[in-house]
Amino acid sequence: MLNAEQYIDYMVESNTFTKDYLLKNWDGTTNTSWTDVAFENGQMQKHNVAFTNGSEKGNYYLSLTYLDNNGIVKGDADVYKRLTATINSEYEIKPWLKVGTTNQIEKYNVRSVSINNEYGSLLTAILQLDPLTPDTYSYENLPSHMLSALNDGKHLLQDSNGDYYAVSRFYSGEQYHPMIMRDNDIGRDSGFNVNGSVYADFKPLKTLTYTSRFGYRLSGTRSSNTNLPFYGNSVQSRDYVSQNNTSSTTIYYQWENFVNYAQTFGLHTVTAMAGMSYQESTSDFVYGSLSANEEDGLIKNDPLFYYLSYGAASATKGVAGEKLRSAKLSYFGRVGYEFAGRYMVQATLRADAADLSLLPATNRWGYFPAVSAGWTVSEEAFFEPLKKHISNLKLRASWGQNGSLAALSGYPYSTDMATGGVYPFVPGNTYVTGVSPSTMGNDKLKWETSEQINVGIDACFLNDQLTFGMDYFEKKTKDLLINGTTPSLVIGGTTSPMNAGNVTNRGWEFELGWRDRVGDFSYSIRGNLATLKNKVTYVDPSITRISGVNFHTSTITYFEEGYPVYYFRGYKFQGIDPETGNPTFYDLDDSGDLNDGDLTYIGDAIPDFTYGITLTAAWKGFDLTVFGTGSQGNDIFNCINRPDYAASNKLKKVFYDNRWTESNRSGTVPRAGADHMDKYMTSDALVYDGSFFKVKQIQLGYTFPKSWLQKVRVGNLRVYGSLEDFITFTKYPGFDPEAAANSTSGMGIDKGSYPFSKKVVLGFNIEF
Repeated sequence: MLNAEQYIDYMVESNTFTKDYLLKNWDGTTNTSWTDVAFENGQMQKHNVAFTNGSEKGNYYLSLTYLDNNGIVKGDADVYKRLTATINSEYEIKPWLKVGTTNQIEKYNVRSVSINNEYGSLLTAILQLDPLTPDTYSYENLPSHMLSALNDGKHLLQDSNGDYYAVSRFYSGEQYHPMIMRDNDIGRDSGFNVNGSVYADFKPLKTLTYTSRFGYRLSGTRSSNTNLPFYGNSVQSRDYVSQNNTSSTTIYYQWENFVNYAQTFGLHTVTAMAGMSYQESTSDFVYGSLSANEEDGLIKNDPLFYYLSYGAASATKGVAGEKLRSAKLSYFGRVGYEFAGRYMVQATLRADAADLSLLPATNRWGYFPAVSAGWTVSEEAFFEPLKKHISNLKLRASWGQNGSLAALSGYPYSTDMATGGVYPFVPGNTYVTGVSPSTMGNDKLKWETSEQINVGIDACFLNDQLTFGMDYFEKKTKDLLINGTTPSLVIGGTTSPMNAGNVTNRGWEFELGWRDRVGDFSYSIRGNLATLKNKVTYVDPSITRISGVNFHTSTITYFEEGYPVYYFRGYKFQGIDPETGNPTFYDLDDSGDLNDGDLTYIGDAIPDFTYGITLTAAWKGFDLTVFGTGSQGNDIFNCINRPDYAASNKLKKVFYDNRWTESNRSGTVPRAGADHMDKYMTSDALVYDGSFFKVKQIQLGYTFPKSWLQKVRVGNLRVYGSLEDFITFTKYPGFDPEAAANSTSGMGIDKGSYPFSKKVVLGFNIEF
């Protein structure tokens, strides 16, 4: 970021402020680093205790885990706490009957800060506030604009020492002091999850096993948000307190019943499976709000009153709630054949049906087959002379389909009408409520299908010291469920989802490993690399392209045939006009000016390849693990600075270094205050190579000799220290290239993402 001197230079050059104004309102020494203001060293603690035992008849496992992760934002504004209990057990009642259960119970509490939003985000504010404004002022030193706001009844927030968080004289926008953004809302989320299964294996014959399994997931969430009065700047303030709460519950269960058959006839093994599954999910929520109406929405601005029960008489009250249900029924089967451990073939078929909440009755069923085959070449007689060099060699191939309805909910195919607006169709003061179409309907809606082909090879060399794996895959997603289609007649409302797109992903995956032992020293090296080519191969003719994510007033990601999913679309930066210092762009449609016809592909977030490496070593109780991962060829669109806020601070490498000035007419960056900066901000000039390699973990441990531990009745004791996410190699100028990822439509868009923090971890494992 720009320091104080650089900020002054840039603001004066851009004619945003005069130098006299800046020097008059700056104390000459303040040079605020807003990362230091907002961030601190976070703390995390994780504790686990487990009990396990068993016999020939049965076993059990009990554990309790506590996690407390207080993030890098100062205070307790980004905290995640979780308590998890696990109960697993299995018991053989009879030789032909075995029962078991798996259960996990989880309770959590979450507080988080706003991120990745150009219209108000704590992480973005850190990158935009000017360095001339200090962190805080005492009352005696309040500048005139803050004193005036205080005298006008505005709520200036204070720190624990009673000093006031500073309000900038220079920058006024959706971003303001990060500690004010932290403290002007009290948001708390909490919930629980209870999930598990109960099962029984019944074996009437040696070759036949019947399994009945009942799985469940119960979850509940509670969200409380108190909006407090604050004054961030002249355009961002709130005078009154308001309150809203949401509570939701989800109950999901799945009942599976299937039979497995396995029989060996000499060198031949035949397996078969047939079964069914029923799933049902029910969820409901209730929402309530108390909105301020020229006075506080609560009877008192006090934490003891931050509940819906204490609404003020004048508050505008809101309430909402709904119950949703969906169900699926599936039948499935599998047959397999193996000969002498050399040849394997398997075929499966699934038939899945959704209820009317997702698909119309005419298209509720989807059928998804799959086949696979394998050949263990190293088991062939002709391979025997090679086994001293190649200990195992297997070829395999598979083809299969699966279905998805993840994009659907709430009767999306239906044609709906909605009330809205009142009309004086009859004389007098009588009004009639109007009704209009809200969705167009689509009775042809059906399952989205993914079809994948895999061909691979696995090999081990030199008595399994060297391992190698290679796969080629091609996945085609057909009948993609998407929105944004254009109806044949524009009559208002919203178009329903339709199966209107195809996407292809293809690539290679490689794995290579080596392990060895030299005396007491052992080590291993494992690496993997995966390539990916992504392309939209079909979009319904009624659609040119589907909009994704916006940056301010411009849409910058799109889903379009012939391109990667949600690629970046913008202007092509041509260079800097050496006479004016203004950015110039390619006129792709030869129209003579810049318009939508000049927008084109400028990058995408899909990496050319990803890779990872793991190194391990051990010597006389010491063990070392080093793990790293990387991405190559992915782009990141830096959307930190909006073009309509000239007074915001700037990334030094992006806007300041080598900028055009009268003395640097060969600069590659626009002059301060240049024309067409709105187009520059949405051009490939702000698209960066997001490639990175990150050392995710360096862990060193020591396991004490058992001869020492026996004296104190300890079975095993290991202590360790670890550095996590500590080293990153990248050219990206933002916080963290790995964090610049969002939902599918916003992949690679960085609007102030929460970075992965560096962690120093100390711990021990003890067994009795």
